[in-house]
Amino acid sequence: MLFRSKGTIGKSDFGYDVGLLYYWYPGDVASGSFSADTLELYGAISWKWLSAKLSYSLLDKTFGVNDSQGTYYLDLTAAYPIPNSKFTVIGHYGIQKFTGNGGAVGCSSTSNDDCASYSDYKIGVNYSLPKDFTVGAFYTGTSMDSTAKSFYTTPASAGGNKVGDGTITVFIQKTF
Repeated sequence: MLFRSKGTIGKSDFGYDVGLLYYWYPGDVASGSFSADTLELYGAISWKWLSAKLSYSLLDKTFGVNDSQGTYYLDLTAAYPIPNSKFTVIGHYGIQKFTGNGGAVGCSSTSNDDCASYSDYKIGVNYSLPKDFTVGAFYTGTSMDSTAKSFYTTPASAGGNKVGDGTITVFIQKTF
């Protein structure tokens, strides 16, 4: 994180978070591809258990996709604490929108939007335990079509992982 300012707006239930993030990926990503290093400016607003965040790419090589300056990700999240319980229900919807043309290595389309853009979602539940521990489970999925799924699948030599497939995650977390 290069810069961050976070706080509440007066004495209200509204909050803000703005910052500048740099994602650095050491080494080569893949032969013939562009550096995945990315610089993003983001801004978020929140009200109680609702939040909206917009991240905007400032460089022309967003996560390894050339000619993609102005690519953005919109994150809408609700983390509703169920009254009189230790449960929190979580819902998320995100939109990843790539700009530019011809920069998505390995994609047959000239549009970065056709190759790399998608929507994603998450539904889940958390349970608070003593001593700042939390357990939970959630399901994540995407709206990726076959072109995007192909773009986000690692080569068979690297395991052939399909990043866009739906996934169930179970976790335990400790907050320090």
